[in-house]
Parts: sequence; structure tokens; C-alpha cells
Amino acid sequence: MPILVTAFGPFDGREENASALALRELKRTFPGIRTRILPVDLVIAPMRLKRALRILRPSALIMLGEGAGIRQIQLETTAWNELDFRIPDLAGRQPTGRAIVPGAPAQRRATLPMRRLLDRLTANGHEAILSHQPGRYLCNQVFYTALQFLADSAIHCPAGFIHLPLASDYPVDRSVAALGQVLAGVEASAC
Repeated sequence: MPILVTAFGPFDGREENASALALRELKRTFPGIRTRILPVDLVIAPMRLKRALRILRPSALIMLGEGAGIRQIQLETTAWNELDFRIPDLAGRQPTGRAIVPGAPAQRRATLPMRRLLDRLTANGHEAILSHQPGRYLCNQVFYTALQFLADSAIHCPAGFIHLPLASDYPVDRSVAALGQVLAGVEASAC
């Protein structure tokens, strides 16, 4: 079964998204992975992600997003059941203080071995940290949606989210090298 890696398209007036740039290069280096670039859209992104999970039934899910203002790779450990957008999505929606899945747990934990992935990244010279705050925008929404969907379905697939710095702050080739280490770590833990 393939590993599914997702990223986001551009938003907030930018022409590119660091996660999509890295994903395109990662696909060239690791042609066996499956990929999806999701729009920064409150409704469409979660639908496309769930459809991909149902169709592909991947062995693991790695979700990527762009973190403006961060200077190192952030391995997100926790997804929160809350939408609180500081800027609108591409369709102009800007919910505040709303649950992603009403009645569901307030948080869900990544099911990928994030601590081991962090150790692997830092051992290979990458600047990375564990983070418990993925924001409350689309990154958090798809992270929580994926974890909830996988918990509710018969799809057994470890999942986690990684924020990448803007390409201007962390070169794409460095992000791709780090993601290659993540893929190798995920494949090793699946054996």
C-alpha cells in the first residue's frame, strides 16, 4: 500500500505554497508515493482528503502545510476540534470558535511516531521541533478531519501533520531532504 502525502495550494495572496513546492519535488524523488494538493477551502479540502483515503487506503498519511513565520520544520502532535480562522479561506469563509466535528473529542493525537521522526530529522542535520499547536486554520482542520475519519472507519493508517517554513525561509531542497527522512522513518516503522 502506498504512502499518501498531501499539501496545500496557494492562499492569502501568495502565488505558491511551500508545502506544494516540496510535495512536487518529493514526488520526483519518491515516485511510489501518492500525492494530493488540497485547496485552502473549508469544505472542499476535507472532502478530497476523505475521498483519497477511501480510494487509496494508504499505509500511512503525511499531511503538509505551510507555516508563515516559522524557521524550522514543525512536527504537529495534536489536532484540535476547533475552527478559528484569522483569515478567510479561498471561498471567503472565516469561521470562529466552531467545532470541526460537533460532539467529537476536543483533540486527537498524531498516530505517526512523531518523536522518532523528530530524532531522525535532527540526527540528519535538519532543524525540527515537536509542536502541539497547529493553529486553527485549514492545516488543523484537515489534520483533525483525517484523524477522526480514520478513527471512525475501517482504514488503519497512521497519520501526522508537518508544517514547513516558507520557501524563502527554508529552501525547498532542504524541506525535500527532510521529508525523505520522514518517509524513510515511516516506512521503517510500518515494517
